[in-house]
Parts: sequence; structure tokens; C-alpha cells
Amino acid sequence: MSWDQSSGKQRHSRMCVEVPPSLLELTQQSLLTNPASPSLPLEDLPQHLFLEVFKVAFVGGHRETLRAMVQGWPFTCLPLGPLMKQVGLFTYLTVEPEMKEPSLCSMEAVLDALDMLLARKVRPRCKLQVLDLRDKHGEFWSRGSTKLPGAHSAGAVREQQRLRHAPRILPTLPLTILLDIDLERIWLLAFYNHFLSWAEKRRGLVHVCCEKLKVSPDSTCDLRTVLDLVPLACIRELEVEICWTYNCMEPLVSRVGQMMGLHTFRLTMSGTMAVASHIYGTQNWWPPPTYAMLFRHLSFFEDCYILHSLLSKILHKIFGNLTPLQTLALRSIQLTDSDLQRLAQAPSICQLKHLDLRNISMTELSPEPLQVLLKRVAGTLETLVLEHCELTDAQLQALLPALGRCSQLRTFSCCGNPISMGVLKELLGHTARLSRLSQGLYPLPLQSSEHPDHLSLSSTNLDKCSKVLQELKQVLRDIRPSHDVRFFICLYRLCHCYRFYYLDPSGSWKFAESNSF
Repeated sequence: MSWDQSSGKQRHSRMCVEVPPSLLELTQQSLLTNPASPSLPLEDLPQHLFLEVFKVAFVGGHRETLRAMVQGWPFTCLPLGPLMKQVGLFTYLTVEPEMKEPSLCSMEAVLDALDMLLARKVRPRCKLQVLDLRDKHGEFWSRGSTKLPGAHSAGAVREQQRLRHAPRILPTLPLTILLDIDLERIWLLAFYNHFLSWAEKRRGLVHVCCEKLKVSPDSTCDLRTVLDLVPLACIRELEVEICWTYNCMEPLVSRVGQMMGLHTFRLTMSGTMAVASHIYGTQNWWPPPTYAMLFRHLSFFEDCYILHSLLSKILHKIFGNLTPLQTLALRSIQLTDSDLQRLAQAPSICQLKHLDLRNISMTELSPEPLQVLLKRVAGTLETLVLEHCELTDAQLQALLPALGRCSQLRTFSCCGNPISMGVLKELLGHTARLSRLSQGLYPLPLQSSEHPDHLSLSSTNLDKCSKVLQELKQVLRDIRPSHDVRFFICLYRLCHCYRFYYLDPSGSWKFAESNSF
């Protein structure tokens, strides 16, 4: 027995042969432990190997290696955002200052390397022009610059070899740094303040461009500082969460007029604040006149998204001051006939391309104002969304003539409305004649009037669904629509569980389920 055990151990020891490290692992180990090693210069590394080593160095917080690699960066852009997301800088809470995470140390090393580059009038080997801190271009770290045309041509290779030995003169333009600022992520406030202060001290050498800015109540204590440090003319998209008091948002109201490049404005309410308003009421919220003042300064953007019920009484003041919009989204807002009438008459909607009315109860509204609105934008409207608006058969039938005049319409959705099979057939007949329409989303007439937001998958409902789909298949055969037709049912709206039915090329029904819509 003892001999068998020992022989078994011998056999086991012979089987556990260590696999030697690969060339990539050896190279990484060498560069991470001694980045200045003359035996393997950074400029001689293949692109894919250079990127792999950089990723390992950034994730592991290897400061010296990062400094050396940034100073020899062989591409015009360094997209750090995906790596920042990979190490959790966008998601986790900041630890105590004396316990700095490797990712924060890595960012400090990158800034140190940039300081070294900016202090020189000559940059050997380095081609860096843009530092991108946005969560974009993640494919770069798996593909490198292979997608660039001619990256591996003989001429490009010769040029790369020449650049290795020819110093690069500093361009007249400063180093551009791109970032999106989301002040709802309170764990990033210290990073934002540190980074923006660093950039401010290097004004003239560094140009910061913030295209997206999100402001929330949690960030108001730092809002003035951030707005003072960010070039406001670069902001393309601004999202504002409703705040408790005017004083908190005064820095924003006084500066929005300087955001001359603004394209998209979103006004939202967070889930937490929505619950608070339900429990405590709205007496402490930012008063509606303040919104009117904000929009009076913001009169030049093209896309407007309002997800805030408290604005319903002053919509006419808001849209009366805006320049022509391309996109208008009103969601979860209490609209009146007067609101829709004023909206239909507003100069700002004369060139509207995308209209999104979602989660708005229209049961008690007259269809006439919406008819007028659709007729006015019929020549430009490309997207029309009327989802979960509680539209009745009579209301939808009244809208059909105006809908038929929308000659540019490409996407249409009226999901979540309790309409009958007869009206659905009429609707399909009208949209089938829209030559530019590419996609239509329609409600499947199954929902119970008592529980319009819930459809249980009982055998009775499944049988009814099968019969309705069979009937709709014949309808589609008769009208032959050229656009993609999908039918929607809400399995359980509170959990955002939906199902879409569509015909495959063989003429059979298929479905897909989604937890978002």
C-alpha cells in the first residue's frame, strides 16, 4: 500500500510539469519591472504588444511603466475611458486617501507623464494629441489602430520607422482632453476637482473639452467649481436632475447662457426624488418659474427631453422662447388640451423631426390639438412615439388622417395603448401607405381593460394570443406593408417585461422578450 502511494505521488509529480511563460508574459514582466530596460525599447514593440503591456500597467498601477509608455505613445489618441471603466473608477466609491487604489495611482502617473511632455519643446517618438477620458472606443484596446486605413502599408511602416528617429515638434494647438462629467457619481467628485484644477494650471498647453455634463442634487456643493473650470462653450449635452432649492442651482442658471454649443438638454427626476416628492409633496422643489428662467437662457439647443411632471403648467413659456427643435420628448407629464394647443402653435416645432410622447394619459384629452400638431410637422416628422398614452379607439381613429400626411415618417410606435382589433387594422392600413416608414411597433389587442399593465401567460391568454396573431398574419398578407411590423404586449409593466412578435421570412411568428423599452 505504501509503495502504491509513493508511486502515485511520483506519477503525479511527473504529470504536474510547469508550462514555461509565453513571450508576451516575459515581455510584460520585463517592461513592468524595468520599463527603461535598453534590451527591449518601447518603440520597437509591435502595436498589439504595446497595448497589452499598457493595459496591464494601468490596471496594476505600475507608475514608472505608465510614465514611459505615455511619453512614447505611438498613436494620436489615448482612449483611457474604457480602461478607467475596467478598473471600476466609474463605479466604485472612493476609498480613504491613504489607501489609494491602483487606478487612481495610474491616473496620477498619466498626468505626471503629460507634465513631462508639456515641459518639452521636442517630443521624441510621441504622437499624442488627444487624451480621451470618455467611456468610448473600447474596441481600440482589442483591435489597436488596425482599423485605420493604410496602417500596415509599406509606406506607413517606413513612416513609422522614420518617426522613431525624428523628434516631433510640439504643435501650435494644445493637448486636447475629452471627458464627460457626471456629478451624480459622487465618488468621482474628488477626481473631477483634482483633474480640472490640474488642467487649469496648464491653461494654454491643455484644452479640456466636456461634451456631456450631468448635474444632480448630490453634486451641488461642487457645481460652481466645476462650471468655473470647464469651457462651457464645448458642452453639447446637458442633463439636469430636479433640485430641492433654487439656491443650489443658481450657478447653473447664471452660466447656461455661455453654453453656445449646446445641442441636447434633458430635464429629469431621479427615482429617489420621485419617491420623496410622493411622500413629502412638492412644496420644497425647485419652483416652476426657475425652470422658465433656465429655458430663457437655453434658447438655442435642438433636442429637448423633459421627464418632469411639474413643468406641465409652464410648457407654453418654455417652448415660446426656443429656436426650432429637431427632437422633442415629453414623458410622464400631465398635459392638458391647452398645453397641446400652445405646443402646436409654438414657433419652435416648425422643423420638428422626432416627437416622443410617452407615459402621458390622454384619455380625457381632445384629439384635435394633437391633430393640429401632427399636421403642422407632417413635412418634417421622421419619428413619432405615442407609447402608454391610454389612447382610446375614437382618439386614434381621429388621428389617422393627420398621421397619413406624415410623408417623411420612418419610425412609428403606439405600443401600450388599449385599442381594438378593428382600429388596429385601420391603423395598419394607413401606415402601410407611408412610403418612407421603415419600422412600426403596434399593440397586440389582448390587454384586459381591468388590468392594462399586466398580461399573465395563462393558457387562456396564450390561446387568445395565437388566434389574434393568426388573424393579423392574414391582415399583413392583404395590405403587404413594406416596413418592419412588430406587435407588442406588456407581460408585466412594473417589472419592465415586454414581448415583441414579428414574422420571419418563412411567414412564421417569432417573438423576443426584453426587460427594457
